[in-house]
Amino acid sequence: MKRTLTFAAGLAVVIASGLAYGAWTQRWQKSASLEARAAKLRQLPDDFGPWKGQAADLDADALAMVGAEGWWVRRFTDERSGATLLAIILCGRPGPLSVHKPEACYGGAGYESEGPAIKYAPPDVKSAECWTGKFKEALAGGRELRIFWSWCGGDGWRASDNPRWDFARLPALYKLYVVRETTGRADRLDDDPAADFLRRLLPEATRVLS
Repeated sequence: MKRTLTFAAGLAVVIASGLAYGAWTQRWQKSASLEARAAKLRQLPDDFGPWKGQAADLDADALAMVGAEGWWVRRFTDERSGATLLAIILCGRPGPLSVHKPEACYGGAGYESEGPAIKYAPPDVKSAECWTGKFKEALAGGRELRIFWSWCGGDGWRASDNPRWDFARLPALYKLYVVRETTGRADRLDDDPAADFLRRLLPEATRVLS
């Protein structure tokens, strides 16, 4: 009898913990906070100084699979130099958005990482830090990409070492990708056209999404 009661008590704790975790991560329902934060993406501008944006299409099913409840996708062109890049900001629950990284996403699309990602802080931007890395298409003459990515819980952009843990308690999370095709040259990061774009995007995105 005592063993039965002990087992029942232990089972109750496990079930209660699972229910609490499910509610905490919003596994079974959307929160009003999440929907409100996703709606803020519509307030982001289409232009950032000389960078002029146009709406771009991505597979909505694929975005939903990585946990996105809302998204902002634009292809930008620098009217001074003609440089182009793709900018994506996703909003969703912290769990799914924290675990999907370019190494996995682009690896599944036929790209190979050209080395470990490094942290990059755009000059003159407060509370803004990104991961960045290069990826090359695994084909002869394949394209080479420079990708920047970061997360925002509402108080600036962070290149977290452990995003699943760092952002777990937040009601919603934003994730940024900036993708640019490169020539393969080893340019200084501060000279990369995407660095100039990030210097303009991140402060405005922080203001709008905070």
